[in-house]
Amino acid sequence: EEQNALFKQGLGCLGTLYSHKYTWVLRLTSFPDGHTAEDQPEGTNVAKYFDRGWCATENAWASLTKGGYLSLDLGKMRAGVEYDWESLTDDCTQDGGRRPPLLPSAFAAE
Repeated sequence: EEQNALFKQGLGCLGTLYSHKYTWVLRLTSFPDGHTAEDQPEGTNVAKYFDRGWCATENAWASLTKGGYLSLDLGKMRAGVEYDWESLTDDCTQDGGRRPPLLPSAFAAE
């Protein structure tokens, strides 16, 4: 019961964590090369990243206030590439590294 109360209290702070302009957000929007949904243990959530409610919400929070360089999509990493900080941020912030906020009608459709 106490653990459940603490969990609910923590959920109330997630928006602040993801949207704070100085926190890093690392997203893994796709399986790494060589890994497929079929290879995952039974019971694993293998839904696409933006089809998951919490992932879409956390991504939207991260897009509110922070610079794109603080929101990295690690799903954009390429197999066989050895990364340094500059090349990692270049690859993982392609297309701005984040989606723009959705209009209410588009959000409702998703």
